[in-house]
Amino acid sequence: MNKLLGILLAGGKGQRLKQLTRELPKPLVPYAAQCRMIDFSLQNCVDSGVQEVMLLSKHMETLIHQYLLAEWTHKIKIHFGPYQALHHQPAETVYASVQKPDEQGTADALLNGREYICRDGYEDVLILHSDHIYHYDFKKMYELHQSSKAALTIGYQEIPLEYVKLFGMSRFDTDGNLVEFVEKPANPTANTVFTAVCIFNIRLMYQYLDQLKHTEWRHDISHDLIPAMLRNGEIIKGICFEDYWEDIGTTERFYKAHLNLVNGKIRLLPPQTLSDAKEVRLIDDEKRNRVLADSRVIRVDFKAENSVIFPGARIGEQCFIKNSVIMPDAELPAGTHISNALVSQGHIEYFH
Repeated sequence: MNKLLGILLAGGKGQRLKQLTRELPKPLVPYAAQCRMIDFSLQNCVDSGVQEVMLLSKHMETLIHQYLLAEWTHKIKIHFGPYQALHHQPAETVYASVQKPDEQGTADALLNGREYICRDGYEDVLILHSDHIYHYDFKKMYELHQSSKAALTIGYQEIPLEYVKLFGMSRFDTDGNLVEFVEKPANPTANTVFTAVCIFNIRLMYQYLDQLKHTEWRHDISHDLIPAMLRNGEIIKGICFEDYWEDIGTTERFYKAHLNLVNGKIRLLPPQTLSDAKEVRLIDDEKRNRVLADSRVIRVDFKAENSVIFPGARIGEQCFIKNSVIMPDAELPAGTHISNALVSQGHIEYFH
C-alpha cells in the first residue's frame, strides 16, 4: 500500500443538507452522535493500511484543518496540500501565504493539487469523499487494481433501479470490466451505481485531465474523466461494495441513515471521535423500541421511540419523540410531541 496515496475530497458546500451546514462544512456534520462524516473514510484508510491521505478542501476549510489536526494527524499521515505548513507554522501565517485558484468541480481539485500528488514515488491515488457512511477494506480494491493492471478501478453497489438516476450508472461485463457509465441517467438500464470510491493510475489520470481541460467540460470526475477513459478503451475494473454504503447528500438521506441504524437495518460501527461518544448507548426495551442517545439525558420525564438524540440536545419534560433525529443544538419545549422529523436549532424538517 506504500505506493497508494489517499485523496480525500472535501470541497463541497453541502447546500442540500440545508440547516445542517449553516455553520459547519459538510464533512464535519456529526453522525450517530459518535463521529463526523469525514471520519468514515479516514478510519477506513487507517484500517486498510493506507499510509497517507491528502486533503483537497475549499469551503470552510479552516474548520476542517483544525479538526484533522486535533483528531487525526496522530492516527494517520495527513497532507494539507498548499496548507501543509499548518503542521509546524501558525495558521494565520499559512493562510495569508496561500492563494488558491477557482475550482468548478472535483476534476479541478485534482489539477490544482497536482504538485502535491505527483511526488514521493506514488503510482496510484485512492479517491475518497468526506460525506460517505460506510466500512470498506481498500486492500481488496487495490489488489484487483494492481493484478489487472487497470488504469482505473471503481467501487460499485447494487441498488433498486428507481434510485439509479441519482448516481452514476455503471454496467460491467462478466469479467468485471466497465462497459457503460452514465452519470445520473434519465432512463437507467442497470441497477449498479458508482460509489465514487476509485483508484486511478496517477500518470494516466493526469494524461486525460490535461486533454479534458482544453475542451468544453464540466470539470468533474464522473461526468468527464471516467467517460473519457472508457471511450478510449482503458482497462477499467469494478469491485462490489457488498456492505452498507451511503452518500449523505441530502437531509432526507441523513435522516434515513440514522433511522436505518437505530432500527437495526444496517450493521455499522461509527468511529467514536466526538467528545461524548463514549456516553452514547443504543437503548433497547422489551418492545424492540430502540433509542440511540447519550445515556445521561435519557430520563423518565420524556419518552422516545426509534430515535437518535445527540448529546447537547435539550429535551423538556413530557416530550414524546418518535422516529426522529434530534441534533445537538436542538431544543424541544416541555410537552412537545414530534414524529418523523429531523430537528436542529430553530428548524424542523418532516419526512414521510
